[in-house]
Amino acid sequence: MKNLRIRSASEQLADYLKEEIRSRTWTGTMPGESWLVKNLQVGRDTVRAAMTHLEEAGVIASQGRGQHRRIVMNDAEYAKSFRVTLLFHGPKDRQDEAVHEVMFRLTQRGYQVGVARRSLLELGMDVGRVAKMVQEVQTGAWVVAAASGEVLAWFAAQPVPSFAMYGAFSRHPIAGIGPDKFPAYSAALRRLVELGHRRIVLLLPGQMRKPRIGLMAGRILGEMAALGISPGTYHIPDWERGPAGLRRCLDQLFALTPPTAIFVEEASEFLAVQQHLAKRGIFAPKDISLICSDDHPFFEGGEPAVSCIRWSTLPVVRRIVRWVDNVAGGRDDRRRSFSRAQFIEGGTIGPVPWRS
Repeated sequence: MKNLRIRSASEQLADYLKEEIRSRTWTGTMPGESWLVKNLQVGRDTVRAAMTHLEEAGVIASQGRGQHRRIVMNDAEYAKSFRVTLLFHGPKDRQDEAVHEVMFRLTQRGYQVGVARRSLLELGMDVGRVAKMVQEVQTGAWVVAAASGEVLAWFAAQPVPSFAMYGAFSRHPIAGIGPDKFPAYSAALRRLVELGHRRIVLLLPGQMRKPRIGLMAGRILGEMAALGISPGTYHIPDWERGPAGLRRCLDQLFALTPPTAIFVEEASEFLAVQQHLAKRGIFAPKDISLICSDDHPFFEGGEPAVSCIRWSTLPVVRRIVRWVDNVAGGRDDRRRSFSRAQFIEGGTIGPVPWRS
């Protein structure tokens, strides 16, 4: 028969405090002894003994006399109860390779990983609708994919830490990472101008142009101006994202003054543009130059090779995992960073066709 062991009050308090730390009642540092005595209605000696138990267990660490103890619970302990929720840009993000890798690595580290029930596009990128859904979710951190500046500004103001996976994060106090595509855009624009193009159209998503021109879009238009092209609504048309909206936009573009070159933001939209133009007998690079400002594995082996902006998702995945480790450990991490991107000329661009 096992001996019965009665746990002391300080041991019970230590277990309670540890669970409160796991649930992120406190992050960074612990409250002082006086606060704990008053709010938990326990004796000072019990609090001090409980703190000693937590220090010996590696949950907290002393920072010197008169300083609040720092929370240092190891990542494995946090991971057992720390939940990360991903908010996708659109439903098809479920098949995105980088998203899958992020979810896999976080799960491997022991974190609970969830996905919001609706994506940003399904919510219309509307801050009010996003806020209503987010506030119904119990989570320790958010990873938000390709959100608008307004949505990210809302996340940045919330108590739950958030990370911007791509999107318009550069102007907001929120952690984030994405490719710096401007040098690649600049190289692509310069190459097009060398080939005689001036009727260059940018099919940019709504969050890059509404309610005002975003930072990246503004830099691209500035580069066009530096190359002698006076950018206007022709070069950055307003269009409704989606298959029907894309077809309408293309039909309007080719009705009067057809473009000679088009930038398309996503790989799936690039293929849709190719197919729609092919039905009209318009092919790249003979009749038009096409550039995708993203890359995708299903471009491999295509003929002609797709001209695109290429960048690695590995720095993105690594940064998100490091960020989750940091915020799970109670550290305030709002660092923003950019990965390198390059223009790959490929075979879908060429000289301006003679009939243009």
